[in-house]
Amino acid sequence: MNRRTIPLALAGAALLPVLAPGLAQAQGNSPSANVPPENLAAAPPERLARMLFEAGSFSHATARIGGEKATNPEVKRFAQFEVQEQEGVAQAMKLAGHDFPMASLGNERGKMIEALNAASGAEFERMFLEVQERGHQELLSLTSAIMEGRGPVPDKIMATLSNNSIKEHLILIGTLRGQTVQTTQGGGNPPSAVPPPAR
Repeated sequence: MNRRTIPLALAGAALLPVLAPGLAQAQGNSPSANVPPENLAAAPPERLARMLFEAGSFSHATARIGGEKATNPEVKRFAQFEVQEQEGVAQAMKLAGHDFPMASLGNERGKMIEALNAASGAEFERMFLEVQERGHQELLSLTSAIMEGRGPVPDKIMATLSNNSIKEHLILIGTLRGQTVQTTQGGGNPPSAVPPPAR
């Protein structure tokens, strides 16, 4: 691995959570994890990279809201990690030669952001974790498509590292969602501690 691809490999793991929502717009329903849809895997590499960047930008924006508004400390911690990861991914994409303009967060993404901004308390946390879970499923499909596609090696490195991290994040999100629902339905008992994501 040369000096140019090493920082991409390291930063690629951070890229994961960010990308999710862009896929939904591009394909409609989220495809099954690890099975890149034929039309997506065959997309031009630069288009896949752009989709990943835009999804990552959305993930970053929603994670920032989560870090500010979440009251569950574990949800807040997860959101803060997501912000850091997406910033690392954006830097990795620049190192890989992708210098995209700022992503537009209009249409469906904008509506999701508005809904998150309007929600509070347990309702906000349920909505935030649902958005993150859907986004991670989409990210998993996107990174799988890049891994199977004909893109450049730096893109494949990022996608490969991100793919495994996304799976770990989905497990954590599922645990946090269970806590959030249980806390809401159980009359306000505080959630038990959840270990932070493995680094």
